[in-house]
Amino acid sequence: MGTIINAIAIIIGGSLGLLFRRSFPERIAQTTLQVLGLFTLVVGVSMAIQGQELIMVLISLALGAGLGEWLDIESRLDRFGSRLEKRLNLTEKRPSKGFIYSSLLFCVGSMAIVGSITDGLKGDYTILATKAMMDGIISIPFAASMGIGVLGSSIPILLYQGSLTLLAWKLQAFFTPVILSELTSVGGVIVMGIGVNILGLQKVRVANFIPALPIIILVLYLKTSLH
Repeated sequence: MGTIINAIAIIIGGSLGLLFRRSFPERIAQTTLQVLGLFTLVVGVSMAIQGQELIMVLISLALGAGLGEWLDIESRLDRFGSRLEKRLNLTEKRPSKGFIYSSLLFCVGSMAIVGSITDGLKGDYTILATKAMMDGIISIPFAASMGIGVLGSSIPILLYQGSLTLLAWKLQAFFTPVILSELTSVGGVIVMGIGVNILGLQKVRVANFIPALPIIILVLYLKTSLH
């Protein structure tokens, strides 16, 4: 459901952008994004406090962030977008620019991954619903400046986030209630980092935190096997 809401929000926002073009007040979009940034922080905190094994959560985040920094995940994603832009020779007048730019922005991010996994494992699409509102707002100026291609980014969203959600749903039988709560806690900290970024308080390289998600599962399995 979260992914479907996300795709619909992009279509609605993109359509409004095409309809109003550049007449949409930028200050309204900025203020709304600030509200969503604060709400994202609230969602992240509510998720983070669900964990009971806070030391394990801390260890997983520290190890995950270290591994993410070593792999330089965030910079690699940025370079991927830049290379794709050059390879496709995107220009302002080509609809493909709006499609590629918006697809990268909406798909390549921690919120898409954490939200899809949470939706699949717990049926909780709060994160994706919040992301849908942000994507819908961002789609307005994107479509106004880059055209109808922005609406097409709803298709990669359906395929990418939908696949992650279905995969998580298929694997949910392997996740115990303890693993689910601690995985949610780790995801909550990552979502809090996203909220900080949206508000512009500080640049948090949240994509480099992604390895913490599989690490918390591994840490808890190791802890269980040792007892």
